[in-house]
Amino acid sequence: MFSSSNLLRKLIIVAIALCIGIVWMSSVYDLRSRHGKWLFGEERQVYFQRKNETAHIDCRRLLLDEKGDYAMRIAASRSRTLPRDLSMSCEHVRARVLPPDQLRRIDFGVAYARIVYESYEFLEDELRSSYHPQNVFCYAIDYKAQKEFVGRVETLAKCFPNVIVPEKRWGIGRNGINGTLAHHECMKALMTHESWGYVILMQNYDIMIKTVYETVSIFQALGGANDVHVLPCEADRYNHSLKWDVRSLKLYRNEQQVALAHLNASLTIARGAVQASLSRAAADWMVNTVDLTKTFEQLDFNIMGVDEVLIPTLQVSDGLDMPGRFTARCVKEGRKMDFITRVASWQYAKDECHSKQYRHGVCIYGVEDLVWLAKSPKLMANKMMPSFDYGAIDCMHELMFNRTYLGQEDHKWNMTLYENLPGVLYNKHRQNPYQGFKLDCNLVI
Repeated sequence: MFSSSNLLRKLIIVAIALCIGIVWMSSVYDLRSRHGKWLFGEERQVYFQRKNETAHIDCRRLLLDEKGDYAMRIAASRSRTLPRDLSMSCEHVRARVLPPDQLRRIDFGVAYARIVYESYEFLEDELRSSYHPQNVFCYAIDYKAQKEFVGRVETLAKCFPNVIVPEKRWGIGRNGINGTLAHHECMKALMTHESWGYVILMQNYDIMIKTVYETVSIFQALGGANDVHVLPCEADRYNHSLKWDVRSLKLYRNEQQVALAHLNASLTIARGAVQASLSRAAADWMVNTVDLTKTFEQLDFNIMGVDEVLIPTLQVSDGLDMPGRFTARCVKEGRKMDFITRVASWQYAKDECHSKQYRHGVCIYGVEDLVWLAKSPKLMANKMMPSFDYGAIDCMHELMFNRTYLGQEDHKWNMTLYENLPGVLYNKHRQNPYQGFKLDCNLVI
């Protein structure tokens, strides 16, 4: 009798232990499936750390919410960041930014040249999302930025060897004045770093919607071609009474090393988006081959969108032969050339904007836009703002995290789209002419 009772007690203990083990393993599996992976050897989790303000949001559900029902419920009470005291010691900054897991080496790094003036926490989260030791980040701080913001951004440069803050600062006007100068200042500073192959020109509230690895793969597909939005320039965007030929602009630093055809060339004035992706060769050409001082002086005058002229103009001025350039033929035919660097939704064009919130006529994306933005072939979105909807920002950053560190494959990218961009095909033909090449001026993405 005693032995039977003892055996029963042992069986009960074993059963309880098995139940506890099953529950524990289920919780670990659930934790991994929802948040990341558990590294048993290092006894730590790898998961995306969302903010308290957005902890209630199921980002996975948002991204699968094709009908938008869940997004509408979340949007009814949008998450906005609350003021908080951030420790800016390098120890704490690195803890917030550096990857939780070792990143694999990439064929070349990417440089990010961003004009900034506010919302430090958003910018730090963006740095975390795109961080890789081979990448380089340059922040051109608007002269009008508040002192605390300036100090925090400068701290990033002290804490990370691949973060740059140029000493020279420009007052960036709402009309874009000095914007191109600020980006150019970043390009000059970036030339001291050899790890990157492309530079992305960005503004404060741009948010990357491609991971580190996806971005590099796309740039590899471009094969040295620049990605620049180009369309014909309106007559009031530049001063027609000024001279726009190479000699008058004193464009080349050393004219003796320049072919006569280039010296006798004139600019083809075009315009496009501020955001662009330039090959390292193009950026080096802009910094070391040409002197843009007088060109800046002639372009920076008091009219809206003055920062939208220089890069598109250099991109299509055949006579200058900037590395990775396109041709002026499409612009002269009145055509607009789309690009893959940035997606933006304009109110006047009735572009896709499910949040229905606009700033200066451009959509501020919200949680309602995550489904289609996650599938967009573009590199970044303009814009998301923490003062409007940090849930959208945090969920986009969580998506980037899961794709980067957890191997999440939620969308298959069509790389032939990038390989067959008109600018890419033109650049290949320009370097190695081949029969059958036909210029396509009808790109819309």
